[in-house]
Amino acid sequence: MEEPTLHIQIRDMLKRPVFRKAEYVASDRALERYVRWVHIMEVPEIGDLLSGGELILTTGIGWSEGNQRGLSFLHQLITCGAAGLCIELGEHTRPQLERLKQIAAEADFPLIWFHDQVRYIDITQDLHFALIRSHQRMVAELDQLTTSFHQLLLNGDGVLPLLRLLSRNTGYAVALYPLEGEPIAVPYVPPEQLEARRQHVYTENHTQPNEQNSAGDAAAQFDIGSTPHSAHRMNGISIPVQALEYTFADLVLFPHQPEDIDLNQPPETRPSESYVIQALERCAAAIAQDWMRTKYMEEKRRYKEDMWVIDWLNGSHTTKEIQEYLSAADPRLCKAQAAVILFDSHPVHNDSLRLQKLLIQRNIVARSIFAREGFTLYSTVLNLQIIVIVIDPQSETLRKNKVWHCIQQLKQHEQEQTHQLFSGLLGIGQSYSDLSRLRESLESARETLRIQKDIGVMQQPFYSNLHCYRIIASMKQSGNLNDFITEYLGPLIRYDSEKGGQLLLTLKQYLTLCCSKQETASALFIVRQTLYHRLDKIESLLGKDYLLPEKRVAMELALYAYEYINGPLL
Repeated sequence: MEEPTLHIQIRDMLKRPVFRKAEYVASDRALERYVRWVHIMEVPEIGDLLSGGELILTTGIGWSEGNQRGLSFLHQLITCGAAGLCIELGEHTRPQLERLKQIAAEADFPLIWFHDQVRYIDITQDLHFALIRSHQRMVAELDQLTTSFHQLLLNGDGVLPLLRLLSRNTGYAVALYPLEGEPIAVPYVPPEQLEARRQHVYTENHTQPNEQNSAGDAAAQFDIGSTPHSAHRMNGISIPVQALEYTFADLVLFPHQPEDIDLNQPPETRPSESYVIQALERCAAAIAQDWMRTKYMEEKRRYKEDMWVIDWLNGSHTTKEIQEYLSAADPRLCKAQAAVILFDSHPVHNDSLRLQKLLIQRNIVARSIFAREGFTLYSTVLNLQIIVIVIDPQSETLRKNKVWHCIQQLKQHEQEQTHQLFSGLLGIGQSYSDLSRLRESLESARETLRIQKDIGVMQQPFYSNLHCYRIIASMKQSGNLNDFITEYLGPLIRYDSEKGGQLLLTLKQYLTLCCSKQETASALFIVRQTLYHRLDKIESLLGKDYLLPEKRVAMELALYAYEYINGPLL
């Protein structure tokens, strides 16, 4: 959260005793500018000396070389975003006053002058004390506002009272756009109009909704007034509401519609831009606390249901019991597809109770990510492995691409986390519409994990993507795999081992490329004559029938099995 900015409005500044003998030219718009610091400057070229928001005091001593020096100085101040210019009329400044007044009026820029000599040290000291007091007052007001937000949360009435307080305190219309659920606004706006208003703000400010912006970047993301450091009404401002480094809502301030504006409210009673942004950030933090508390309680309740889920995975519940349980949450789940995602154990997570506590927190984000795609999650920890049940009520077959997209989002969210639960090896089991068969989905997820430990990490580790490796793994488990490889590839293995040949690699490429001699020679970077010699040798070792369809299938399976055990052929 940014520190509140020191500031005092030009309108209030001119009421101070040190300016009682001053005259000025300032439109209503100019009077609403904010002074953030006071600076004495006599150099005619400003360059990069200013940051914006400064009230510049000058005697004009550097303007002696020509009548245009003062005009150029004023133009530079306007361009740099200074808050105003204060001059002491003398020999070099008086002749340029009328032209300076004209330029200042055209730019809505405050121009202040003294006819007599003035102690700038008194002005600087007075305004700096005023700025510090203003800063302290704003901090106190913001702290009181934060306390009020927390007190409203303790009433248990949700976030709507917070939005009412924020709107009343800042003078802006407020809307909360959660990623899940309907948006709400103060004053009330029909839901169909709310999205249109938000899109209008984002279009004006060239920003897309739900970007992961930090709260401190809020002011920079949106156009705050057309004049630098002015107090004109902001076009609109939005910040993300975040918890656990995850954005679950956007909090947006809109300018009131014309019919909502209180015309009797004097400009000087309107809060400053800095105050509005700080109030918005503190409201977002309070909403995040409420969301986090609610979600955490939900996860703790689900944790108590953990034993039921474990019994479900063990096959202890009948189809009727499962349907009754799920229909209480959502009747659509009874006719949905379901699959198990198994995240392998990690040596760091050797305490089951601690792993459960971490899972309660991460599930808050995981459920939100999957819910956006229409999935329902149930999760538990068993043997230090995280088991996630994904239920898809929106399709007759599991939407694999959507599931994988959600997993990728989970991994991305965990990149900055100290403890990573979902970023290691995982396996996704077979999906079933018969929810009593979820135990089989868990076993297929375990098999997917086991196979990856032999062949390496799969790009998308679905059990349905294992293809021939399911047969190979089964043969390995039964103890028949080595005999199968030897039966079909034994002569080639012995030849390559004794002669240093490459017959196995040649056969693999030849079968993979549908027996195209030209493409095989190119893939192996050899001439055709060398390939013909190798193919003749393969035929002599395996027999002339090695390309018969039924034997060819077995040969290809044996080649995959050989790589399964020994690694890729290179």
